[in-house]
Amino acid sequence: DTNGDGTISKQEADKSPALSKNFTQLDTNQDGVLSDREYDAATTNLAKVDFETMDLNRDGVISEREAKVSPVSLDVAFARVDADGDGNVSPSEYAAAQTNLMQSTDFKDVDLDGDGVISESEAENVPFINDDFKAIDVDEDGQLSEAEYTAMQAR
Repeated sequence: DTNGDGTISKQEADKSPALSKNFTQLDTNQDGVLSDREYDAATTNLAKVDFETMDLNRDGVISEREAKVSPVSLDVAFARVDADGDGNVSPSEYAAAQTNLMQSTDFKDVDLDGDGVISESEAENVPFINDDFKAIDVDEDGQLSEAEYTAMQAR
């Protein structure tokens, strides 16, 4: 959100290959911008379970009750995944939350100085990496190795 208006436009997203590539899927209400809620949903890592499996009563949405009996990841992240705040997760919100933005971002594009690790200052340029930096930094050395980065891409 480079202009500070509280949303990420397509032009702003185009500065990040991962956001640019997935913009249409992440814009769950199709209004042409990513809201804070849509961005939060897109940066939530969910277990890879088909929507139909989660929609226990087959009504086309996942309710909070259905989420509570689901794998722990959706139950815990329900509020983040429900991008429009209506108390249900639609198929488009669910798909957006399963989008792994890191899979679309090459390690070398983030390792700006080419030293083989991503420092915290380099990660600041990629918000979805910066936001989860400590979780990705498994060995807690303050930098991301290519192995740590690749492991997060595989999630």
